[in-house]
Amino acid sequence: MLSIQLSLKTYPALKRSEKSLIHEGLNQKEIQYDGWHLPGQKVERDFCQTWSYMGCLNKSNHPNGCIFLKPFQKSCFRADCRLCCFKWLGRSASKATKRMKLYEKQSKKIAKHIIISVPDWDYKKPKKEMIKKVYQVLKEVKADSGLIVFHPFRYHDDTMMWYYAPHFHVIGFGWVENVVETYNKYGYVIKNLGKRETLFGTIYYQLSHCGIKKHNHSLVYFGDCSYSKLVIEEEEQESKKCPFCKEYLQELECNTNYNLKPDPNIMEAWYMAKSYEWFVKNLYLKI
Repeated sequence: MLSIQLSLKTYPALKRSEKSLIHEGLNQKEIQYDGWHLPGQKVERDFCQTWSYMGCLNKSNHPNGCIFLKPFQKSCFRADCRLCCFKWLGRSASKATKRMKLYEKQSKKIAKHIIISVPDWDYKKPKKEMIKKVYQVLKEVKADSGLIVFHPFRYHDDTMMWYYAPHFHVIGFGWVENVVETYNKYGYVIKNLGKRETLFGTIYYQLSHCGIKKHNHSLVYFGDCSYSKLVIEEEEQESKKCPFCKEYLQELECNTNYNLKPDPNIMEAWYMAKSYEWFVKNLYLKI
């Protein structure tokens, strides 16, 4: 939770609330339209946020002659999960930020935050039809690439209630011109908020109260930012390797014949590594 709070503090637009909109409001659990609902409103799975351990058994290749042990909390990473939605949120915002920054660097263009509001006569149309209009609007205003986040609902500060009012948040690249002419043509209201201080904070905040529906994406890319046009090479994650011998970490479990079970909340990792017998999970290879 600490890392989430630190991330949110970098986003200057959070004047109304110091926290994410997930779990906020009087009707956030009940509000839905055509299968769309808010993140984090479903029951967690049995393993969500339970402790497990990654480690390396190559004691002979470690300078201290001990195993390396790294506790971690399991997660389903579902947007729907009331516990794991924050990890989904952080992971999704990080991936999107990486893609936007790469395109920003390659194109030498500046990312702008654009809001496109759907007119009430299109409220009853499915999202796939509304977003077709949004693509047309973006083309008209010359925002040719970026990402789109769908928001089916808005939040009313006075009543603390969510209500159906579909709109789209865009992190877009382009000039954003012909706004009045495009509004007169389509009826979709376009608001250009310009450059934000932090891309991650903007994307994180918008995903925190985006629309969630089965078999639908909360965030989509378009133009030169799409998957087919902007390829990002996967980096090798050092966090998945042993800091001593650089072998990939394996999931471990310990001998259960102890009165006091290992607990990362009250025990340091080095203490648990020395005080318990550890095995590769499911293979039961004794150290």
